[in-house]
Amino acid sequence: MMASGDPGNGLAAGLTTHRALLRDERGVAATIVLFPLFAACVFMFVQAVFWQNDRQVASAAADRASAAVALYGSSSGEAQAMAVQQLTAAGLRDVSVSVSRGADATVVEVSGTAPGLLSGMSITVTARSVTPSEGFRTP
Repeated sequence: MMASGDPGNGLAAGLTTHRALLRDERGVAATIVLFPLFAACVFMFVQAVFWQNDRQVASAAADRASAAVALYGSSSGEAQAMAVQQLTAAGLRDVSVSVSRGADATVVEVSGTAPGLLSGMSITVTARSVTPSEGFRTP
């Protein structure tokens, strides 16, 4: 039998503690619960960034088309085709562009379906731009 002052006793106690730590499974349960939550949060963040980008693309296409149509003597067909081309190049589906030019203002509304990271996660993005119409007016 070893005395309490023997250095071998401390080594045995250290090995027992090390083995107990290896068998400790408290962190496994936390990992099983927290990792899917973390992955879901990252996925939602990435999806929101893509949707925001598609909203900005739609807004820019509406602004460009509205500015082009508002010019004196311009054709709305060319601006509408340009907006459709910009939206489809950005990956939007089911694109629609409506142009209305009045004496005071030009209104362009665009919409399209932005794809999601997973099927069934698509969202419709819309944008509207109003620009003052240019024209020749006599006083």
